[in-house]
Amino acid sequence: MTSLAPAEFGAALRAAIERSGLSLNEISRRLRDQETPVSVSALSYWQNGENRPERASSLAALTALETILGQRPETLTGLLGPRRPRGRWTLRGGAALPYDQVWRRPEEVARALAKMEVTPDELDTPHRLSQFLSYRVDGDGHQESIRVRRLIRADHDGTSRFVFVNRCSSITRPPVVLFTEGCRPARFRADVPSSTCVFEFALDRTLAAGELAVVEFGVRFPPGQAKKHVQIALYRPARDVAVQVTFDPGRLPERCAGFFRPRGSQPPEERCEATFDHDTSTFQFITLDPQPGQYGIQWSWPIRRGVRARPPA
Repeated sequence: MTSLAPAEFGAALRAAIERSGLSLNEISRRLRDQETPVSVSALSYWQNGENRPERASSLAALTALETILGQRPETLTGLLGPRRPRGRWTLRGGAALPYDQVWRRPEEVARALAKMEVTPDELDTPHRLSQFLSYRVDGDGHQESIRVRRLIRADHDGTSRFVFVNRCSSITRPPVVLFTEGCRPARFRADVPSSTCVFEFALDRTLAAGELAVVEFGVRFPPGQAKKHVQIALYRPARDVAVQVTFDPGRLPERCAGFFRPRGSQPPEERCEATFDHDTSTFQFITLDPQPGQYGIQWSWPIRRGVRARPPA
C-alpha cells in the first residue's frame, strides 16, 4: 500500500461520510450500537483534520466505521501514518490537551460521563471562547453555589447541547439548577464514590458550525462543600477566563490567590493575589488568552476560629 500523508486521513473520511449520505449523529449512533462509541464532536474533529484516532478504543471504532461507511478494510486506517507523541495535538487556534491530562483522577470523570453515555471528547465542545465563573461561599465556609456564563462557538453543524462537570466534596443530595439563559437542563448524572457531577444542558437553538452563542446557568451545591479552592478546566486556548468567589462578609479568608495548573498531575502554580472588592466581599482572578489547563482561586482561613480576617489593603 502506498504511504500517504496523515493529513489525507481527514479528507478521505469526509469524502466517505459524504458518499454514505449518513449524518454524524447517525454514524455516532451506529458506532454506539456496536459498542465502539465515538461522539459527534470527535467525528467532526477527525474529518476536519483537527484530531485523529490514536487510542486503542478509537482505532477499534475506526475499523467499525469503515464497515458502516461501506469502505474496504484499512481504507481509512491505512492513512493514519505513524502515531504522534502521546498527550498533545494541534487544533485551530493552538495546542490543546486531552481531558486525561487536564483532570486529576481522569478515570472518575470518564466514569461519571459514561453514566450519561457521553464520551470525554464532548467535554471540549462546543468551543468555550470565554468563561466567567462566580462562586458563593457561606458563613460556615462552605461553597454554596456557582454561576457560569460562557461564550461558545459550535465546532460542527447540529450542535444542540453541552456538558458541565463539577467535583463536589460530597453528594449528600443532588445539586439543583437555579436558572438558565440560552439553554435548559436536560440530564444529570453523578459518580457518587468520587462526588463527580455531570450536567447536560440543551441549547435553546441548534447551532451550525462556527455559530456563536451565549449561555448562562446557576447551580446550588449540596450542603457541606468545604473545599478551599475553586477551578475550571480548559482543553483548548481561549480568549479569557474569569473566576471569582464571593464570601460571606462575616467570614473572609486570610489569603486568596489565583493559580494555574498546566496538568492535572502537577501542583498548582500561584499566579497572583486575587483582586479584592471590599463592597461585595469578592475576590477575582482573570486571565487573558489562557492556555489549556486548570485556572482557579485557592484560599486559607484565619488560624484562630471566630476572628474575622482583615481585608487586603
